[in-house]
Parts: sequence; C-alpha cells; structure tokens
Amino acid sequence: MASSILIRLGGVAAMVGGVTTATMGALTALVVEYEIPGSVGRTIQNGSYEFPVLNVLLGGALAAIVALHGLQRLRYGLRGTLAALTASVGLMLLPVGWFVAVAWLEAGPSFIPALLTAVLVVSVLAASVGIVGLGIVTMSAGVLPRWCGAALIAGSPPIVGLEFAFMGFLGLPATVPGAIVWALVGVPWVVVGYAIFRTAARRTEHAARVR
Repeated sequence: MASSILIRLGGVAAMVGGVTTATMGALTALVVEYEIPGSVGRTIQNGSYEFPVLNVLLGGALAAIVALHGLQRLRYGLRGTLAALTASVGLMLLPVGWFVAVAWLEAGPSFIPALLTAVLVVSVLAASVGIVGLGIVTMSAGVLPRWCGAALIAGSPPIVGLEFAFMGFLGLPATVPGAIVWALVGVPWVVVGYAIFRTAARRTEHAARVR
C-alpha cells in the first residue's frame, strides 16, 4: 500500500513538472509576442524563471522514472533497470551542466570550455539513451499503456533537440522557438505522470478486490 502511494506521488510529481514547464513556455511566448507589461513580463523576459522551472521538470522526471521502475521492475528485467539508472544519472547531471555553463559565461575565456563540453555531453547523452531506452522497454513490458512509452520518448532530449531545430527554421522572434519547445516538452511528462498514477491506482483497486 505504501509503495503504491509513493508510485502515485511520482506520477503527480511528473504531472506538476510537466504542467509547470508547459505553462511557463506558453507564458513566455505570449510575453514575447504581445509584450505583456508588469513584473511577470519582466521576470519572463529576463529568463530568471528558467533554472527553477528546469529543476521542477527534472525533479518530476526523476520521480516518474523511479515510479516507472517500481511498477515494472519485475517485468522489464536488466535492460529496463539499466535504462532507468542511466536516465536518472543523466537527469541528475543536467543541473550540474547548467551551473557549469553559467560559470563559463561569467568567467569568459579564462574558464576551461572542455569541462563544460564534457559535463553537458555526458549528461545529455546519458539522459537521452536512458529515457529512450526506458520508453522502449515500457512499450514492450505491458505494465503501462504503450502510449506511456511513446510519451517518454517524446519528452527525451533527442526529440527536444529536433523540436529546437525545427523551430529555428520558422523565422519566429528569437525567444519564441525556445518558449514553444518548453511548452511542448512539458506535455509528454504530463502524459507519463497520468499513466503512472492511473496504473498504480488500478493495481491498488485490484489488490483490494482480491482481498
């Protein structure tokens, strides 16, 4: 019972992270497009919200991965375990890469670019391989709906990179493509969180009926 509650909380965390990210992305696009005044507009325009929102999204994604492992660990075997572990390590390293990037921008040429490159490459690569792999094994394990695995892949770094590349060709104002991608990134994690919550709730109901 306690494990089921924790799994559902993981689903809720993923939904909160996804909704927060999608909302801030939509607000950013609106502020840039319509130049909305006030403190909210200034906060969004100077980008000071991005790191907190990133942490909320990453926290929700990590909680979702832990919850997915709790639901599927008996079905997806070593491949799924390695995928979940790799995804978790990559997501935990992403904020480190962000800090290193900020330090590099502040320090200028005196900072060692190789460190920035190494941290970002390792974190993005690990998160990409882990999340895509977890999406694939989720679709084959049969514990959660196949669309949950598809949503995981849709919210992975490679798809985010493709979205940025596509938005870059549309000729929108400089900040708008990033804002739209922020909004698009949040939606798959809402879907993943919902699938986790629904599956855990149904398993609890089934166990209660069997008793």
